Amino acid sequence: MPPDTVPLPPRQEPANRGGILAVVLVYAVFAACWILLSDKLVQIFFNNPNQIILASMLKGWLFVGVTSLLLYGLMLRWTGGDTTSTALPAGSRGLGLPFLSLAAIIVMFTGAGIFHTFTQQKEEAIVRLQADVDIKARQIADWLRERQADADFIRTSDFFTEQYRRWQESGDRQSGERLQMQLEQLSRNRGFGAVVLLDPRGKKLWGNDRTPLTVAQPLQAAASAERIVRRIGPYRDAAGNLCLDFITPLTTLSGPPPWVILHVDLTDRLAPILQTRPVPGAGGETVLFQRNGDRVLFLDKPGNQEETEARLSVPVTTEKRLVELRNSAVSPGNPIEGLDYRGIPVIGVVGAIADTDWFLMTKLDLSELYAEAVGDVTWTGFVGLLALFMAGAGFYLLRQAQQLTLAQAVQQSQTERLRALHLLAAIADSSEDPIFAKDLEGRYILFNRAASRFVGKPVEDVLGGDDRTLFPSEQADLVMSIDRRVNAENRTITQEERLNTSQGERVFLTTKGPLRDSEDNMIGIFGISRDVTERKQAEAALHASELNYRSLFENMMNSVVHARVIFQGETPVDMEYIATNPAFATVTGITESVIGRRISEVIPSYCENNQESLELFGRVATTGISTNWEHYLRELNRWFSFMIYSPNHGEIIIVTENITERKQAELALRDSEGRFRALVEQSLAGIYIIQDDRFRYVNPGFLTLFGYDSPEALIDNVSVADLVSPENRERVEEIMRRRIDGEVADLHYIFVGLHRDGSRIDVELHGRTFDYQGRPAIIGFILNITERKTAEAQLRISEERLKLALNATSDGLWDWDLRSGLAYLTPHYYEMTGYLPNQVTPDFEFFKQTVHPDDLTHVLETMEAHLQGKTPSSDFDYRLVTSSGQIKWIRGRGRVAERDAEGAPLRMIGTIADISARKAVEEALRRQTRELAQRNAELERFNRATVGRELDMIALKQQINELSRQLKQEPPYPLAFLDALPIPPKGHTAP
Repeated sequence: MPPDTVPLPPRQEPANRGGILAVVLVYAVFAACWILLSDKLVQIFFNNPNQIILASMLKGWLFVGVTSLLLYGLMLRWTGGDTTSTALPAGSRGLGLPFLSLAAIIVMFTGAGIFHTFTQQKEEAIVRLQADVDIKARQIADWLRERQADADFIRTSDFFTEQYRRWQESGDRQSGERLQMQLEQLSRNRGFGAVVLLDPRGKKLWGNDRTPLTVAQPLQAAASAERIVRRIGPYRDAAGNLCLDFITPLTTLSGPPPWVILHVDLTDRLAPILQTRPVPGAGGETVLFQRNGDRVLFLDKPGNQEETEARLSVPVTTEKRLVELRNSAVSPGNPIEGLDYRGIPVIGVVGAIADTDWFLMTKLDLSELYAEAVGDVTWTGFVGLLALFMAGAGFYLLRQAQQLTLAQAVQQSQTERLRALHLLAAIADSSEDPIFAKDLEGRYILFNRAASRFVGKPVEDVLGGDDRTLFPSEQADLVMSIDRRVNAENRTITQEERLNTSQGERVFLTTKGPLRDSEDNMIGIFGISRDVTERKQAEAALHASELNYRSLFENMMNSVVHARVIFQGETPVDMEYIATNPAFATVTGITESVIGRRISEVIPSYCENNQESLELFGRVATTGISTNWEHYLRELNRWFSFMIYSPNHGEIIIVTENITERKQAELALRDSEGRFRALVEQSLAGIYIIQDDRFRYVNPGFLTLFGYDSPEALIDNVSVADLVSPENRERVEEIMRRRIDGEVADLHYIFVGLHRDGSRIDVELHGRTFDYQGRPAIIGFILNITERKTAEAQLRISEERLKLALNATSDGLWDWDLRSGLAYLTPHYYEMTGYLPNQVTPDFEFFKQTVHPDDLTHVLETMEAHLQGKTPSSDFDYRLVTSSGQIKWIRGRGRVAERDAEGAPLRMIGTIADISARKAVEEALRRQTRELAQRNAELERFNRATVGRELDMIALKQQINELSRQLKQEPPYPLAFLDALPIPPKGHTAP
């Protein structure tokens, strides 16, 4: 303890320590409970991430607030003490220098107060002038725009144009009178002084009773300009009056337009606006002027001038403010000072009138401005003198009492402050949040260990320094500006601060408040900071996550619906839309807004017809168990796939995909597979699967071909060689081995087979390899070709008859003579192509002309392969281009009917059939079943290869029988059960 201090009475120390310990104990209990319970309470009451973040932020503010209150109470105890104590340093004797300093400060503040009074009075006047300029400039600009709009109305008015045309072109005087009456009424209603109508040559046709006797020369010159509304003026008319005119052409007339001149007397129209004084006083006035070269043209009459408007023209150099405006030294709206046209010092504000070269100047005499502040300045000077007197008296009395109270005051002050400082340091050091205090100069007087840890400096190095010793200059200036706000506003401020620390850049939620002594005088500021970096990062991450979710929600191809399930008791009865993404309209076809509406309103019969859907939605909304579901919604005639989950109790998220095309493709595939299976089982051709020289599958046609009763009699019991004649077995086994080994692509050969009864049959075998139950096998079909050979002979005999029969069909027939290059085309052929026989030459070039360019290569290659004998026939689908450019899908078939001794083709016959409708159906099915094409590719190929041939054979036999009947001969084939069926064209299979 310093020797010049007096100890406190012992009876006061326990009470003071007890109060401080109570504050510390309250802080410790509150902090412990806060650490243990606050996070758990947040987790119990909130489950939404946004709510958790908000609750955590409020929780942090509450903790900082309570801690600030405790710190504030502790600082009051620390600085409270005896209200009679003073803070004079021990050993202080001379008061002359402090008194002189205080007197100088009083004089300085008095002068500053006087200066501030004049400045404030000037600033208030400038604000009033600026407001007046702004309001009046807008009023004048609005008035000009309204007159411009009136002129535009006349320019585009069909009524005025029509009345003028009838008057001038048709001589309708009533139209002329109506036109004049409407113009007169417009003039009176819209505030125009006069209105004049000129013809296209500028000759006056009509004017009202207020019209000048002659049309001013500027108006006649403007009337011959472009077809737009022009504003002329201000200018002086023959009588010397200031005028403003709007020259308006009637542009809806063709040719040179007539002109309407709307005349305005600026004196009458602008006087009500300009004569209102900006501020009370004789020197306050508003002047409207225009730059005219190097002179200023006043558009109204200044208050102390006898000159009329637009006659008072002075050089620019005579007005200081106008010189500055000309030289761009002052921007419109900023205050300027100078001498006005009277030579009196004034302050004013200049504003520009929008869309014009006019300026508005509002000014006030400086003498009037400063006269208003004289009273306040007098009182300020009197208060300064009184303060000097009181300071002298106070210092005199203080000097008398100094020796008596100095020792006791110093001892009590230091002891109380030391005790409070120790307790404050104990509380501050126990906190994990930075706690600090500063004096009025911004120097640290308290800095706890948490704050020291963040800045990476010992407490001793920080105390006595300011923020510039801890942070970069920009951050230090920001922190100190907040300190100044606390000092100036004398209140507690909470604000986020981003500071560089030893742990990198961190974000702090800082609460700062005024620090007071026992007499409630502000002696500095205190502050508590909480590191909220992790929370801010979590908020940023959450915000980014929300943006990602929103982007996903808005851009998903699937429909996403957020809805609330409506229950009646425990039964779900309806659903209300909360939100939908843009894909909702595309997927469902519902384009109207559904937000806030019930599904029963959007789809009226939904709840009655889809109770199963509502029960599923209600179950997910109450149990929270997600589910997937496919459902056909009859009301929308669509199949949907739903993925449903519940974000909150009673609510569901439905992710919907339109699977109508997929469902239709699946149904079509099942139908196709059923048809193919029926065709395989009912096929007259023998269909087989061979693996390891044993049959794994045979159809009924195969059993019938070889005379077996059931598949069990063949499968796994009879080898392939058992069904082959002895002379062909070695060849057949070799061919099958080569196919299994991949030496040949497909099997196609003829051999002699053995019937179960021992008879021999000629068969034709087709096959190819594939994987069956994970191992290589051969699948194919086998035909009994004995009858086919007989049929082929019969076919050659009746070829001409068949030609006649084909002519009766709707297909186009062609007969191409390769020696001459010309072909015979049936009328159906010409009808399909859209050409007439006399328009084209029926040769191969004409055929190529009708083939779509993209299909020509394929068609030519197919025909060339057949002409070379590589294929039994020429079958292909292609697009035919008609004479009108229409595209048709055509099925083309042809065969060489005659070859020479070397095998060169001499004659080829074929047909074309319009299959556009079938192609359209196939294309739709192909789009729907493309993903399933791999599964049935083998079955499709197999069916085309087997059933097509078999049905071709049946069709061929039917044709031969029909030709035989036409020739009055006995049909050679017993097909009575099929004769009732229609005879398909050659190359077509039966449906």
